[in-house]
Amino acid sequence: MAAVSATQPLVAGLGLRATARADHLQALWQQACDWLVQQPDWPAGQVPTVTTLAVLAHKADHPALQAWRAQLPWATRLLALPPAQLAGQPVPTQSVRLLARYGTGSVAEAAALAGAGPGARLWRPRWVAADGCATLALACAAPSFDCVSGEAIASPLEE
Repeated sequence: MAAVSATQPLVAGLGLRATARADHLQALWQQACDWLVQQPDWPAGQVPTVTTLAVLAHKADHPALQAWRAQLPWATRLLALPPAQLAGQPVPTQSVRLLARYGTGSVAEAAALAGAGPGARLWRPRWVAADGCATLALACAAPSFDCVSGEAIASPLEE
């Protein structure tokens, strides 16, 4: 897993079942924040925020996601990913059910990596809601990728 850095853009990948609720997503985000701020490289007092929420395209209008996103105190980009973009994404979690359906072991982990772009790194395996209806994973973008715009950033050496 990647070392935590507060200077790199943070992408949250989400897996949602039909029964997921906004409070499930908030609880997962709180678990992620609690974990982040305990990491030795995280600046004291800095509150984590995400730049992008990455989900399967057919879940982009999920009521829980829309309600939770509206409650966030910062703006986020919603990235709706086709299932084919997650297939084959190497992730630490290996759900047989998800491998059969989407070609990846974790929708949340694969979505976070896809949303963070080429060279992205997963910070740790996903968090799972108590009832299993929602999952959240965090990835950081490579320094050469702007996950807000989805564009590669030219290095000074390339100019």
